[in-house]
Amino acid sequence: MTLIFPDRLSEEELKSRIFEADTAFERTLFQIANRLCNKKDLSLIGLTGPTCSGKTTAARMLTDRFLQNGRTIHVISIDDFYYEKKYLLTLSEKNGFDGLDYDSEKTLDTDLLQTCLSSLIAGKPTILPHFNFFTGLRERGVRLIPQKGELFLLEGIQILYPAVNSILQQAPYYSIAIYPQSSITVGGKTFLPNEIRLLRRLVRDVIYRGSGASFTFSLWKNVRSNEDKNIFPYLENCDETVDSTMPYEIGILKPYLLKILSEVDSDDHFYRQAQKIRSALQNVESVNSDFISPNSLYREFI
Repeated sequence: MTLIFPDRLSEEELKSRIFEADTAFERTLFQIANRLCNKKDLSLIGLTGPTCSGKTTAARMLTDRFLQNGRTIHVISIDDFYYEKKYLLTLSEKNGFDGLDYDSEKTLDTDLLQTCLSSLIAGKPTILPHFNFFTGLRERGVRLIPQKGELFLLEGIQILYPAVNSILQQAPYYSIAIYPQSSITVGGKTFLPNEIRLLRRLVRDVIYRGSGASFTFSLWKNVRSNEDKNIFPYLENCDETVDSTMPYEIGILKPYLLKILSEVDSDDHFYRQAQKIRSALQNVESVNSDFISPNSLYREFI
């Protein structure tokens, strides 16, 4: 499917379209949550999808709805089970990976994940880890004391990896996949779902992971290779899928991208790629990020 976003909309028209898109996305997640609330034997929910799909915001929206329906749910990020950066660098070098690998299965401490989930399912107090992306260290996270009937939502791209999936299957489990499935035509250009995710990641990595555009570009080939091998073939096995493409999003991302990509030097290996994106954005009208609500999916990326 291709979403066509018109040019030269008035401010009120822009706000209206953004509100409609955000509301429709939220409604879809609320409907899923309402159905799952009726599954009394459910213990674990997996929320997955390729990088920069909107999983973190979707997890928050699902959590809010469960709470409104009287069920407590705890969100656990699979990212927090990464090995520390020093080990990840060694692993990358060993495998001939150009850059720091955050996406392959071996970057996760699955033994620790198994230990923590088994403890939670058994109703035992459990200390979860927290991975600090800026320091590359795994720190002490929250201490959970599970109560009868509470749910645990596991969020991360790695949910579908065989080693992780087998751990999650130890209890009644339901899986949800969220990712951009629609293209966007705007400003005379069509942006495909995988291109949209790259644009999202360029912005997110600068803001939330302290990584510049060149670093993100250097990872992207390996990220996509891993997705095609370990993620996309299994997405159809999920119990539910949600399209997270927002028709207005290219205009929201444009100002951030122009600044980020302008910092790629002309002698940089990825300069031409940066310029190609800048050219594609040329006729796209910027959308003021103030037009989106604090609860919008897009707050996750900007």
